[in-house]
Amino acid sequence: MSSSPTYLDPIVIPLIKGETILDVGCGYGRWGNLIQSNFWEAGLTKPPIIEGFDAFQNNVDFCAKHSCYERVWKHTLPEPLTGQWDTVLACEIIEHLAQDEAEKTLDILESVARKRIIFSTPNWPYFRGGAETIVGYNDFEAHLSYISRKTFQQRGYRVYGAGFGNPDNIISRLALRLS
Repeated sequence: MSSSPTYLDPIVIPLIKGETILDVGCGYGRWGNLIQSNFWEAGLTKPPIIEGFDAFQNNVDFCAKHSCYERVWKHTLPEPLTGQWDTVLACEIIEHLAQDEAEKTLDILESVARKRIIFSTPNWPYFRGGAETIVGYNDFEAHLSYISRKTFQQRGYRVYGAGFGNPDNIISRLALRLS
């Protein structure tokens, strides 16, 4: 997919563990570049090896130009993955899959993570269609599913809140008006 909200940066980067990272749905390469330049915030002594994949070929081509990625390829979940990575980073990706593919994808990503897996996703059903991006129209930008906090908690994940959440919530609307 394309990119993640910037308010996730100080939450996600310190959670990175190990010498190898898989950037799932690498989009424009945001996480690869941030990890490469801020690895020390995760307690690492040197930049990790970062690989990434995306379902949209234009994103793959865009990311292949970034020197932060050891390897970038086209891959569509829930197709199986081969390999193992210390950290699997799946920011703003799970909601782009069909509902019946989401939990299978969780299983696949968990199976290739040696030390840690990091997910981020909207905490409300935020359905939408594909979108125009900086590299062309991308059908994969559609939000097709919703995975609840409870589902992640039942799978043993620690759940953090970030951002203002559902924009239809009265508290979120008030907070946005004040900013």
